[in-house]
Amino acid sequence: MQRRHFLRLTLAGIAGLGLGGCGFQLRGFDTASGLESLHLAAANDDLAEAVRERLTRGGTRLDEAAPLRLNLGAERIRERPLGLMESGNREIELILEAPFSVQRAEDGAYLLPQETLSVSQRLHINEANLLAADDQRREAEANLRREAASRLLDRLRPLNER
Repeated sequence: MQRRHFLRLTLAGIAGLGLGGCGFQLRGFDTASGLESLHLAAANDDLAEAVRERLTRGGTRLDEAAPLRLNLGAERIRERPLGLMESGNREIELILEAPFSVQRAEDGAYLLPQETLSVSQRLHINEANLLAADDQRREAEANLRREAASRLLDRLRPLNER
């Protein structure tokens, strides 16, 4: 029985690697907004850079004369303690929030009124190793920015259909 289970897992893994290796992608996965061009009016922070990178990587041209303007406010990262753990360890939740809206350039009408983009990630911090904790926090913040950019692009996709 265990041999059969192992064989199934092995075949599933090989199939997954084969599909990934041949360039298979789910429709819409890791694509940008689907918009041809967009004006990005954003604060000069790391989240804006992550959004800019995802848009251009997905084929959206960033242009001040674009028919739509994405207004992206400054990111705010806050920390929320989740509980007490044994001495020297603690669990926290990092929460990244940023306001955004989408307007038509021609008349300023809001297609998406101001909303708050919010993503979070839990971290286990070892207070005995502060250097590793700082690296872990920086990596978590980078992950939050990537996730926020991805969610923002998901919100932009329906605008392409209008």
